[in-house]
Amino acid sequence: MLNCPPEQKSSAERLFQEFEDVFSRNSSDIGHTTVTQHRIDTADHPPIKQHPRRLPFAKQEEVGTLLREMQENDIIEPSSSPWASPIVLVRKKDGSTRFCVDYRKLNDVTKKDSYLLPRIDDTLIPFPVINGSRL
Repeated sequence: MLNCPPEQKSSAERLFQEFEDVFSRNSSDIGHTTVTQHRIDTADHPPIKQHPRRLPFAKQEEVGTLLREMQENDIIEPSSSPWASPIVLVRKKDGSTRFCVDYRKLNDVTKKDSYLLPRIDDTLIPFPVINGSRL
């Protein structure tokens, strides 16, 4: 909230405190919902099972650590699905590793959803304290 007047900053801080349960506290705190379960519509396409890509030996331990952390933080869970996509490790600017999954083949057979997502600035209109300010 770099460009907020002090009274707006104070109001925004109260709002954040009141609804602190909906804000992440760290990169592992991504939240979840029990309201609905996402379903990927692949119509009648048979499952695509891709083999894992080879990883350098030095990266295998890092992958194990990342998988354990994600499982401990309820980001992932064990699965016995007939679908499988390979992981990809991407080096970030700070030297750490971003864990990604190559879902291109799944995306190719997924029925496209035409639901349009709202623009973030439109969703902030009811909150003038935040709208137009840099957070």
